[in-house]
Amino acid sequence: MHAKPTYAILAGMSVLGAMGPAAPLELEPQGRADGVTITFLANEGVMLSSGSQTVLIDALFLKYGPGYAVPADSTQASLQHARAPFDSVDVILVTHRHGDHFHPVPMAGHLRANPRATLLTSQQVIDSLGSQLSAEELRSPRIMSRTTAPGARRRESIAGITVEVLGLPHGGNRHRSVEHLGYVVEIGGRRVLHVGDTDVSEANFAPFRLDTARIDVALIPTWAMTNDAGRRVIERWIRPKQVVGFHVGTDDADRAIRDVRSAMPNAVTFTRSLETRRW
Repeated sequence: MHAKPTYAILAGMSVLGAMGPAAPLELEPQGRADGVTITFLANEGVMLSSGSQTVLIDALFLKYGPGYAVPADSTQASLQHARAPFDSVDVILVTHRHGDHFHPVPMAGHLRANPRATLLTSQQVIDSLGSQLSAEELRSPRIMSRTTAPGARRRESIAGITVEVLGLPHGGNRHRSVEHLGYVVEIGGRRVLHVGDTDVSEANFAPFRLDTARIDVALIPTWAMTNDAGRRVIERWIRPKQVVGFHVGTDDADRAIRDVRSAMPNAVTFTRSLETRRW
């Protein structure tokens, strides 16, 4: 089990300009066909949706251990059995195989209940599904192995959704053997970056030049937002219009909120599973 700060689940959001934080982005009117709605689940689990297109990232997992959050039992059941609002998911992405991001039981359940969904992830995650899916099921074109070396990238189009796969190593030396991916998802005319558990460092992000990629929303672990070096990388090498912090523990909520707001004065926080915002 990899250690993470013991803060309560939240997400901080702010606009980053050339000189630092500016006023928050205006939310898109709900009646517009473009734009993306992001629904927070727990840890780094999110659902991206726009019109008839839906993407899940790191959303199918079980209770991992003390300090790690999970959605309500009813939400977990809906995810596993592909019930509304998770009944029309097109793409499922998993950054890596750790249990606070992925578990084979709910993943296999969703894939069987939702024949339209395509899973794109690392070979390690797919191998972990061998306890739940048959060899024939694992060979399905709906299951795409896309292990990508650190610093490399590849581009895929699934159900009209463009996904750029980024080879980003897992943070910490003891997780070097873990195949880890980041993603840029193009949906609803927006580009959403999900960095998983990578170190938000210049070495990891400079090769991708995401500062020129017009990232609209960057989903970043909260500890990188409250770290001077991490914030410099976000501002220099990612330059998103909106930063969203997530993946903290279940303790010390007040301290986490204070730290994020002190580091990013215009931050907004997600504190509830299923809370949504639209850009």
